[in-house]
Amino acid sequence: MWLEQRWTRRLAAGLFLLCVVGLLWLLGLETVSRRESVPVLPEAVGGAPGMDGLYLYAGPLELEYTLPAWEGQRPMLELRGLYTPAELLLDGAPLQRIAQGLGILYVPLPQDWAGRTLTLTTEKGPEDPVPSLYLTDNLTITEWNWADACRYAFPTAAFGVIFLLTLGLFLYGWLEGTQPWPVLLLSAAALGQFVYFYLPNLALYSLPAPLYGLALCQSRAFLFAAPPLYLLLGMKKQRKVFALFAVLPSLFYFVFAGFQTLFPVLSGVALYAGLAFYLTAAALLLCSVLEYRDGNPVFRLFLPWLGACAAALALLCIVSLVRTGALPAFAQTFLWELRFLQTNETLYYWSSLLLALCLLESITAHIRRIADRGAEIQVLSAKESLTREQLATVLESAAALERVRHDVKNHYLVMQRLQQAGEAERLGAYLDGLIAEVTSIPALAYALHPAINAVLTTMLTRAQEQGIAVERRVDVPETLPFPDTDLCTVLMNLLQNALDANAQAPEGARKWLRVSLHTRGVHLYIGVENARFSPVDYDGKSGLCRTTKGDKAAHGYGLKAAQAVARKYRGDLLLHFPDGSFSAAAALQMPD
Repeated sequence: MWLEQRWTRRLAAGLFLLCVVGLLWLLGLETVSRRESVPVLPEAVGGAPGMDGLYLYAGPLELEYTLPAWEGQRPMLELRGLYTPAELLLDGAPLQRIAQGLGILYVPLPQDWAGRTLTLTTEKGPEDPVPSLYLTDNLTITEWNWADACRYAFPTAAFGVIFLLTLGLFLYGWLEGTQPWPVLLLSAAALGQFVYFYLPNLALYSLPAPLYGLALCQSRAFLFAAPPLYLLLGMKKQRKVFALFAVLPSLFYFVFAGFQTLFPVLSGVALYAGLAFYLTAAALLLCSVLEYRDGNPVFRLFLPWLGACAAALALLCIVSLVRTGALPAFAQTFLWELRFLQTNETLYYWSSLLLALCLLESITAHIRRIADRGAEIQVLSAKESLTREQLATVLESAAALERVRHDVKNHYLVMQRLQQAGEAERLGAYLDGLIAEVTSIPALAYALHPAINAVLTTMLTRAQEQGIAVERRVDVPETLPFPDTDLCTVLMNLLQNALDANAQAPEGARKWLRVSLHTRGVHLYIGVENARFSPVDYDGKSGLCRTTKGDKAAHGYGLKAAQAVARKYRGDLLLHFPDGSFSAAAALQMPD
């Protein structure tokens, strides 16, 4: 029942989001080294036309640097992008000869290195990068390696957990008979990203290069395609419209970007294949709004969550601009990719966000199904209890009728003798007693519909036992196109509230209730009106009355349940509470 309490749901959601933010903050600290290598920029260039022409230059190259001061441990030089033989000179004296460049190389420095001139001489090819030089030390290298390992380990673990969760949701639903096949799309996408981040940890050349590249590219293709396809299967009215934007870009990227390592001729197109997913994103936003407007429960959850994420990112950008005057790295990356029409990095973050939101939606939907099943069990239990009470009432009525049948002869004899004796007053009193006795026998049938009759028989019998004057107008057929559980939920809750209201009557006050059920066209009208002896705590936002009972955690759900059923059948629960009375009514539209 705690799921029905709005404040509890909000508190739980707030705590969950707080834990998520805290976890992301801790992971962010671990993936960023607290110490960074210091770049050393060349101050003079020899053998090349100048700094601007270094990237396209091919031939002998000489770079001169002035080494800055360094705080901390004894530093060393870190050379990146060096693939050809080279020599390092410190103030013209030989420091290190490099026979063959290895891409990254570390060179120790002497104690009196600060402020001295370092010269790098090498031979640059036309496709070789410009060598980069950094000052670093062992502690910085260790922290950088740790952060680099975390950048692979944390996503691997995160996507592995998502894979296990989605697979568990599918297997649990499959065992229950629901078979939530769309969840397998999320599971495949998470497994693909687990492979993407795990493969670089394998030994070099453990897989053939084409196969290694195929696995990486196809894993990204699954990540980009799976969340839109999952949401497509959750749509109702907009499914046909969105199918074109979800399926075609996925196939296009799967073919051209997914197989580019096997067929290098596709690489030119693969570079821009992700642009099609911008159309997917735009169509998804539009269709999500339309589905939200139509009351689709999937998008009733997904769209607010997506809006909250967008608001958080916008706030982060504003704060960054105010404090530093620059956008965060992810925003700069997005603008850069838009400028050069390269979208893989942005699509990765966008698709990862969609994957997380779809996972939350699937978990929430699963919890909702469990809660609905629990509510259905409660209704069935209540219906069983009502059936037992009705049987007891029937047996009681039958026994009473049997007694009356046996006693009727004696009653006739007594009335005959009283008449013969001229005792008119005593005869009248005797007749009044007989009438009261017959009235106390419960009616065997209030309605032709079995479930409605069960509720009315039980609840109105209770009303009569409490001295409540009952008026009823029931005109419903034997069958109605509504589940018995829904009918019992509305009628039983409204009548129970009416009994509770009459129970507050002061001594000598008149207690009454009126119940009306009838069909008009395609609607079933259910209305209950009763006496009221206490003020009403009306909540204008929900359109319901709050419970005034002491134990609020255990009460206050009857009107909510009746309102939920009314809205399920395109109606609503209407409440009126003029002086001295209270009425609740709902018109349920019959399903097609």
